[in-house]
Amino acid sequence: MRTVNYSHARNNLKTLIEDVCDNDETYIITNKNAKTVMMSLEKYSRKQTQIKEDIKISLEILNTANITTKTKPFKGLNVPMILNNK
Repeated sequence: MRTVNYSHARNNLKTLIEDVCDNDETYIITNKNAKTVMMSLEKYSRKQTQIKEDIKISLEILNTANITTKTKPFKGLNVPMILNNK
């Protein structure tokens, strides 16, 4: 993953797009107010598919486990902790 500023990205857009598509590179494009990620549609689709699969698996585990929760402080916050009672 590479980071470039907006001006560089604008002036070299064709090269960045080629690098993203041909070499599976990812860029973080920054300006003084924001950061944006540039990645190929193929990589984006793979990541979306993986996220959906991870959520599906996590929900299946939660739905089939004998689970209780308790609250445990975590850096000043009360965060529910999931405990598997199997």
